[in-house]
Amino acid sequence: MADDRAYARHDLGVCALLEPEYVGAPGKRMFRVRAAGENGSALLWLEKEELYELALAIKRMLRSPQLSTGEPVESAAVRADVDFNCKVTALSLGHDRGSGRYMILAQVSEEEDDAIALWAEQDVMEWLADRAFEVHDAGRARCVFCGGPVSDGKEHACPRAN
Repeated sequence: MADDRAYARHDLGVCALLEPEYVGAPGKRMFRVRAAGENGSALLWLEKEELYELALAIKRMLRSPQLSTGEPVESAAVRADVDFNCKVTALSLGHDRGSGRYMILAQVSEEEDDAIALWAEQDVMEWLADRAFEVHDAGRARCVFCGGPVSDGKEHACPRAN
């Protein structure tokens, strides 16, 4: 594997915290990963499906089963005191055999080196993936017939129900 750190303008180092979160009401939620590493912190904003795909890719890379981490809660603040607060444009995963650590490379603009590298131990990556599945699934309830979102207090016009 090429040394992807050469393409990262910012390296947060080893992260003890990689916490997926949501902000806002169901149907209007925004999703992010809060990262706190030895060299800084970041809020990395993702689309809902990007968060799900990240969790799926981590699980495939680690080949570990999904575990329950508990009920996700809404984040208290949209903005927080962090070193970087950016929308992610692309994600890459990697593994350093020498240290045994895993890397998430978050591209934050179209510039080649404008990326943030996050490093984590296997247990932190597993927890991130498990928690990301729960955050993803904590949205609006789904209709049992069509799978469409059902909002509380609003009538659902299901195409499969008469």
